[in-house]
Amino acid sequence: MGYYLVLVIYAAICLSVFKKPWIAAVAYLAFGIMQPQYIWFWHFEGLSPSKYLAIAAIAAWFIAALTNKINFSIYKKKQNFVLLTMWILIHLSDVFSPFPVYSAGVPAEIVLDVLNTIMILYFVSIGLLVSETALKYLSIALVVIVTYYVYWSNDQYFSYNWSQFKSGRLMGPRGSIYRDENVFSTLFMVGAPFLLFGFFYVKNKLLKYSVFIIIPLLWHSLFLAGSRGAMLATLVSTIIASRLIKSKVFNKLLIIGFVAALLTQGGAMLNRSTETLEASQESSTEEPLNPRIVSWQHGLSHIKNHPLTGVGVQRFQHATRVYFPESVPHVAHNTFLQLSANSGILVGLLYLYLFWLAYKSYKFCVKNGVEKY
Repeated sequence: MGYYLVLVIYAAICLSVFKKPWIAAVAYLAFGIMQPQYIWFWHFEGLSPSKYLAIAAIAAWFIAALTNKINFSIYKKKQNFVLLTMWILIHLSDVFSPFPVYSAGVPAEIVLDVLNTIMILYFVSIGLLVSETALKYLSIALVVIVTYYVYWSNDQYFSYNWSQFKSGRLMGPRGSIYRDENVFSTLFMVGAPFLLFGFFYVKNKLLKYSVFIIIPLLWHSLFLAGSRGAMLATLVSTIIASRLIKSKVFNKLLIIGFVAALLTQGGAMLNRSTETLEASQESSTEEPLNPRIVSWQHGLSHIKNHPLTGVGVQRFQHATRVYFPESVPHVAHNTFLQLSANSGILVGLLYLYLFWLAYKSYKFCVKNGVEKY
């Protein structure tokens, strides 16, 4: 039954491309975030929904372009030129890599194929998501997905499903992109602000005040996944969000609530940090206890040796083996260093420039009071 329901939904999305082409983009993005084929896998046997939805979204873009339903001025935004430039430079770094022969767990070809898909569907999606209605439904989809995963993750904990935990940290559905605990954490980190601002946007009182139940459970889900980086990012984004929210009482409850949740629910993450500090103080070796420090040193060296095009896509570890044979080759553990070392310093700087553009947008939001939108 579920299998046929999936086919019916896909058929409905395909038909929508003629009158409401934005539905295909929302469906593609929502499916990619939800990963339902790994939760209810028995309904998707033999299907490739992501591929079908991508085709539908691309077809919707062409139909919308022919019927003048795309505002092409969106493509003139600086962010898009930055991403396009990064995309080109990353491909060039693979062409001009000093390591044409290399070893890597995942070949550059696969990484570049994934990047191509992401970039193509990004440019397709922004052309379709030009109306307030489209953005509203995309936001609703994200809130629903995050709320479901809040339920799913807490259910794993309260039902004692310890097989879903790895070294005390909760993994997402097996086989999905969330099988990595750090990636799983980002789902809750990104979704939290949408839930927070939903309190001011939604008029239904039941939905409005359910935020006070979902948000603490979301924090618990975050702590179960155990990413200290995501925890820190969530704290920062919560503080930033408080500047957009005009209610002082709500803001105080929000910050106090997060700190209280961290102290009462985040014991495992706090203990990991404490143990690391204690081990660092007791260590008598000159090697840094945290392998990230070694990785960052290697990354800086790669940038110095190959500043223009880097060592090549997916060659960070290989270059480390070549230049530092006495050291264990680690991954970069830092997006700026990963991009700069693999594809050149300009790619890394453009990545940081995206943050500056986001900051300018944030300043605009602070000035104009957008908590209800």
